[in-house]
Amino acid sequence: MISHGFRLFSNYHFGRIMLKAPTRRKGAVAEKTRKSSTRGGRIAVRLSNIPPARSEASKQLNSHERENVRGADVRKRVLEVALEYFGAFGFAGTSTRAVAERAGVTHTLVHYHFKSKDQLWIATVEEALKSYGESLDANIATAPERSAKDALTTFIEQFIRMSARYPEIHRLMTMHSNQDTKRLEWIIDHFIRRHFIFVRDLIKRGQDEGSVRQCDPARLYYLIIGAGGTPFTLRTEYKALTGRDVFSEAEILRNIAFIYEIVFQ
Repeated sequence: MISHGFRLFSNYHFGRIMLKAPTRRKGAVAEKTRKSSTRGGRIAVRLSNIPPARSEASKQLNSHERENVRGADVRKRVLEVALEYFGAFGFAGTSTRAVAERAGVTHTLVHYHFKSKDQLWIATVEEALKSYGESLDANIATAPERSAKDALTTFIEQFIRMSARYPEIHRLMTMHSNQDTKRLEWIIDHFIRRHFIFVRDLIKRGQDEGSVRQCDPARLYYLIIGAGGTPFTLRTEYKALTGRDVFSEAEILRNIAFIYEIVFQ
């Protein structure tokens, strides 16, 4: 289910010429705003019936909103690059400084948002698996009311589509699954264990219902994960040998159907 790219914002300075508009008499509302013939400008008219404090509060709110949008955009770009780098180079081969440079932001900003490389890794995995986790939760919640075959069919399609959207996740998981690290413990505790138990138990129930092939449920789980995720991590090789684009909708549907043929009887 993690690859390269982000940029920094440019600061633009807008010139505004503030001219005091003529008034008719004391206490009257100023004349309507008129276009200025002076370069760059509009005439900023001060209306006597609008309290200055309210105007300042509005400006401050807009400024905060702009900062929030900027912060969210920076965070999004850093996470996209981090997914690319962690997937390609692993945890040890990725530095927060390299991520910052690729994303087009300062190294300080990366540490401001994520505090450390470990926290950046966790945030990257959480972001990539967020929508998939939500769809998996919905499937788990309704599975008892449906046949095992129906729930397992839904899982297989969800997993393959997530793998197509985030092939870096499969690379990242493959690397960490061979290393006894705290990151592997974290991802097992937060994602994989629940994932494994749900699918394994669905396979067992499907076997009892007669819809799933008789075999070791754990082995069948890993067959689904491997066959569903690996082709997307080998895109170039897959295209060179088969002549097909594994990310095309037609090929995704063929791979889903192929796994259905393996799993169900």
